Amino acid sequence: MADREVVLRTQDLGYAYRPGQYAIRHLSIELGRGEVLGLLGRNGAGKTTTVRLLTTLLPPTEGTAWILGQDLRSGGRGLRSRLGVVLQAESLDFVSVERNLDLYAFMWGVPREVAKSRAEEMLELFELGHVRRRKPWALSGGERRRFQVARELMHDMEILFLDEPTVGLDALARRRILKYLRERARRGLSIVFTTHILHEADMLCDRIAVLHQGSLLATDTPECLKQRFGGAREVRVEFGDALPPAHVQEFVVGLHERGASVLQPEGAVAPGMDTSSFEFRSDKAETLLPWITTWSGSRGHVLERLSISEPTLEGAFLGMIGGGEQDGLDEPETERRTSTNGRPGNPPPPGTSGGLRRDMGVAK
Repeated sequence: MADREVVLRTQDLGYAYRPGQYAIRHLSIELGRGEVLGLLGRNGAGKTTTVRLLTTLLPPTEGTAWILGQDLRSGGRGLRSRLGVVLQAESLDFVSVERNLDLYAFMWGVPREVAKSRAEEMLELFELGHVRRRKPWALSGGERRRFQVARELMHDMEILFLDEPTVGLDALARRRILKYLRERARRGLSIVFTTHILHEADMLCDRIAVLHQGSLLATDTPECLKQRFGGAREVRVEFGDALPPAHVQEFVVGLHERGASVLQPEGAVAPGMDTSSFEFRSDKAETLLPWITTWSGSRGHVLERLSISEPTLEGAFLGMIGGGEQDGLDEPETERRTSTNGRPGNPPPPGTSGGLRRDMGVAK
């Protein structure tokens, strides 16, 4: 896609909330027209800060950025009017859901008839028809989140920033929204999407940027990231009959010699142990298949089934950040600021959190 239209480009972009203490640094990314770019990272990796920088809610302290052909620092209201953003923090008004949608469209200059049909589309898509006359603050958590995303989609923008848009939504609602966003991207909308739910990123994103402790680790397509960083894959081998102990020993030793880690069976063969199936892990699983086929044939054993697990985005993510069980993959993000020596710092002064301010062209 060398000839794609680039609508966003950053070069060494960074934000320090005090001298020498950075929330994000040396961020260099690109976004193409109609592309969905996912931002992945642990809690505090810098995802929300990045979104706030790119939507002018925070001023960068270093580096440069061009959005829709304009410098981020000097683009002003004209640039902000071409962006949409849904942040994690809620921004709720005291008129009904339906009236909210109408007012939001009016503020953006959407023609009345277009706004009316679009509001009905959003109410249906986000399953808000039954609460259209309720106040947003009276909705359930999932309904409020759906309302926030629906309201932002009332106007036409060229780049949409979504910070954890599916938090609190059930699986069906998430799938419907992701499908809709994918369709909007096909029609030319560029999207920057942050999430902790990795299968969402795999489903929606054309490319993914992985952030860790304020730095960019890698940017690539989901498939390339899985192949590059997915690590060891699990393999299951099933023979048509139980292997005698001598053959079990020979087979296991052969796997070990070729770099595999045998998961099952564990240890020496014991009476009653199933020796017709084996599980092992290897980062070069495909290269073992010819040896397994040749070995089983030479020993007179029928190879009934051989399966290899596909690499996952979660495996690639954990491989990149060296993750364990405390990575907070499916929790809403609370930014953790880090200093240049890696120790936690104090949070920056609070900024606008409930959406772009009215003077930026978006409702409070």
